[in-house]
Amino acid sequence: MYFHIEHTTEYIYSEPAMEAFSEIRTRPRDSLRQKVHHPSTHLNPAVPIDDYTDYFGNHVETISIPFRHSHLTVTSICDVVTHVFADALSGLDLTLGEARQLYRFHLRDLHDFLIPSALVPLTRPVRELARKLLPAQESFATAIKHLNEYIYARFHYMPGATHVGTTVSEFMQTRRGVCQDFAHLMISLCRAAGIPARYVSGYIETDPPAGGAKEQPLLIGATASHAWVQIYTPNRFWVGLDPTNNILEGERHIQIGLGRDYSDVPPLKGIFKGARRQKLAVEVKVTRNQVVPAEENQAAIES
Repeated sequence: MYFHIEHTTEYIYSEPAMEAFSEIRTRPRDSLRQKVHHPSTHLNPAVPIDDYTDYFGNHVETISIPFRHSHLTVTSICDVVTHVFADALSGLDLTLGEARQLYRFHLRDLHDFLIPSALVPLTRPVRELARKLLPAQESFATAIKHLNEYIYARFHYMPGATHVGTTVSEFMQTRRGVCQDFAHLMISLCRAAGIPARYVSGYIETDPPAGGAKEQPLLIGATASHAWVQIYTPNRFWVGLDPTNNILEGERHIQIGLGRDYSDVPPLKGIFKGARRQKLAVEVKVTRNQVVPAEENQAAIES
């Protein structure tokens, strides 16, 4: 599928800020699942942009504004082509216990996605629920899909019910939250059961285009961003699951960043000096295009 994406973030300060520094993580990733075309970032006020690739392979842009300014607007624009990706769960025929034995050969590479992280603590209630839902004798593929369904069925998507600092324990008690909370809960349960799991930030096409295929359902997600989970399978694939919608990661998911939890991949993170308060406004447009980017056509011809 072919998408055009425009992501605009605006900060309006209560009084002019003396200076500011920010990291921007809004450009989708290039991977086997997707290809990014024509990426650009526009700033107001205009300042130079530096960029680097972080520890998890995410594209990060950095900006420094060393002068007084009353607002900051960041607009990221790009086209993304997403591809059909094989369901690596379907070919697995082993138990969760057997899977954990196979992970032992890759502990160094998987370490960050097996241990507790800032927003994914492995508390006693999490460990108890993980033992119940992910027993060692259960089929790996069946248990993972049932876990996705369990979270979808027993927790309710409710914008505004939580905030970026809401803990997994709080979400387990209220059972109301947003996609970030669904993802953090699933990650915590997987890690507690010895299954490597990581956080995925990105976009999702919530509404299929008018006149599109009737079999494409409406999906739940925030207009600003979406979050889901990837688990590492014993056949050495990262498989995406979206517990907010009870589906596997598909062509309508667009990856931006990967990390241990949300704290590794916020769209904008920074500091400013001088102003006491700020007002934040975010607008994201994800539009499916019918025209294939010229670069994608050329790549298909050459292959």
